[in-house]
Amino acid sequence: MKKKSLDQLIRKIKSNSVPFSVVFEITNRCNLRCLHCYQEMGRGELTEKEIKSILDDLCQSGTLKLTLTGGEPTLREDFLKIFSYCHQKGFAIILFTNATHLSPQVKKSMRKNPPFVVETSLYGASAKIHDSITQVEGSFDLSLQNIKWMAQKGIRVIVKSVVLLLNLHEVSSLGNLCQELGVEFQPSFRVFPSRHPHRSPEQFRLRTKEIKTFLRRERDFSNKNWIEQELFANEFICNAGREACCVSANGRVYPCVALRWECGDLKKNSFADIWSWSSTLKMIRSYKEEDFKICFDCKWKASCNFCPGMGFSECGNMLIPSKEICKFTKAFAS
Repeated sequence: MKKKSLDQLIRKIKSNSVPFSVVFEITNRCNLRCLHCYQEMGRGELTEKEIKSILDDLCQSGTLKLTLTGGEPTLREDFLKIFSYCHQKGFAIILFTNATHLSPQVKKSMRKNPPFVVETSLYGASAKIHDSITQVEGSFDLSLQNIKWMAQKGIRVIVKSVVLLLNLHEVSSLGNLCQELGVEFQPSFRVFPSRHPHRSPEQFRLRTKEIKTFLRRERDFSNKNWIEQELFANEFICNAGREACCVSANGRVYPCVALRWECGDLKKNSFADIWSWSSTLKMIRSYKEEDFKICFDCKWKASCNFCPGMGFSECGNMLIPSKEICKFTKAFAS
């Protein structure tokens, strides 16, 4: 897309408060047990009929970019019906899967109607490290096999990885592996607090000394184009609740997957009503940069990859910056 056309699209989205991008968690079930997972794994899922009704509403509301995720979305018995319906509605589909459960039927459907992109996860360049993080033996080999298959079939793949104390030493090797496979690589240093009472992902976060050691060892890290590019990435205030939101497996609407500040329940109200009338969304949209008082005059602001969701999960207030984000910002900027 030409820059002029992209700028026009962004202005139109903003001026009309269009829910351009929606993440739909169609299930909480997962066949992996990742140490850093922050999902609740709660019970209760929307039915196929309910999901299709929501998809109709999203389409009418102007949603273009639709991420199907979970849990592991392909675990749903009706996944293929949902996936096909998304194509019928004309969404640009991002399928976020761990790539361990791609049945022959799913692969056939993906070849017939390729998603816009498949996002998947590898947590190491070796089975030993990856499987120790997913806690499922053989998960690395399954994911790698299916990533190779997708790349060979011309399906665009982005490999995401959360950088932890456990896999820091394999980040560069993993980047090189992705390059060999012909897929994109997007590592993230964000480890979110878990909403599950029996998990503590924070214990695997990098400390300042590990960050500095890593940056000294990998001096060209910032030049490897391993940074995720978002449509509104040049703005301090992110698009959560403004041009994007998340729908949970049980039908709750949130500003984003990380910012779990409930905006409404799709079992009680339509998406259009929630998007237009939610008091939570109205409050979020009213915030301006100067309302983020701690961040507004911060000297690191221009270098900050600010995340209100992480601030909310740490402090219960999206206006307060995450100490974890501050730590990384200062380390990378200096």
